[in-house]
Amino acid sequence: MCGFMYLPYLRIRIPAPRDRRFILSEGGSRMDNFEALWAYQTEDIKADAIANAIRRSPVRQKLEKTRDLILDRQKQYKQIEVEITAMADRKDIISQAVEHSEAQLRTLKERFDANPPDTAEDVKALMAEVSHCRDTIRQYEAEIARIVKESSAHEKQQHIVRMDAANAKKAFDQLKTEYEAESQSKKTELDEQRAKAKALAATVDPALLDEYNTIKKHISPPIARLTHGQCSGCNTSLPSAVVSKIKNGGLVECETCGRMIIQ
Repeated sequence: MCGFMYLPYLRIRIPAPRDRRFILSEGGSRMDNFEALWAYQTEDIKADAIANAIRRSPVRQKLEKTRDLILDRQKQYKQIEVEITAMADRKDIISQAVEHSEAQLRTLKERFDANPPDTAEDVKALMAEVSHCRDTIRQYEAEIARIVKESSAHEKQQHIVRMDAANAKKAFDQLKTEYEAESQSKKTELDEQRAKAKALAATVDPALLDEYNTIKKHISPPIARLTHGQCSGCNTSLPSAVVSKIKNGGLVECETCGRMIIQ
C-alpha cells in the first residue's frame, strides 16, 4: 500500500517511492524470467549489430554521399537556370530601352532637319539632348555586353554541373547494384537473427519485455549483470541493500546508467 509524505506548510501530498512489481507468468519464477530475458537480449543485440553493420557499410556510405552530390548538383543547376532566365529578361528590357533611346535620337535629328535652331543657345541645348541620348545608349549597350558575357559563363557552368550530375548518376547506379547485392546476404542474416530473438521473446514475461524495450530506447544493451557488487554496464558500485535485493530476485534499475541489473 502506497503511503504519502506530507509538507504541512505547503499542504502538498507527494506519493512515496514504490517498488516496481511485475506479474509473472503462471508456473514461472522471477529468476527464470530474468534468465530468459538475458537470453533474449543476447540474440536481440546480435540482430542490432547486424543491422548497424548494414547501415555502416562503406558501400552504403558512398551511395549516400553520391546521392547527396546528385541532389546538390540538381539544386545548383536549377539556381543557375533561374539566374540565366533573369539575365535574359534583363537583356530584353534593356534592348527595349536602347530602341527607345535610338527613337529619341532619330526624333532629335528630324527636328533639327525640319527646324534648325536659330541661336547658339538653341544649338547647345539640342546637342546636349543628342549627347545624353548617345551616352544612355552606350551605357545600355555596355550593360547588354556584360549580361551576354555573364550569361555565357553561366551556361558553361551549367554544362559542367550537368556533366557532374550525369557522372554521379552513373556512379550511383553502380554503387546501388553493388549495395543491393551486398545487403541481400546481410538482410537474410538479419532476418534469421531477428527470428531467433523473436522466438526467445515468447519465453519472456510480457511485463519484463515491456520494461526491457522501454529502457532500450535510452540505452543499449538495457540489461546488465551484477558483478562483484557492481553494475556491469557502467561499473557503478551498489549499496549492500541493493545487492541483496538483486540476489533475492528483485528488480533493480541502476541509478547511474538506467540499466536493469540482474543476478
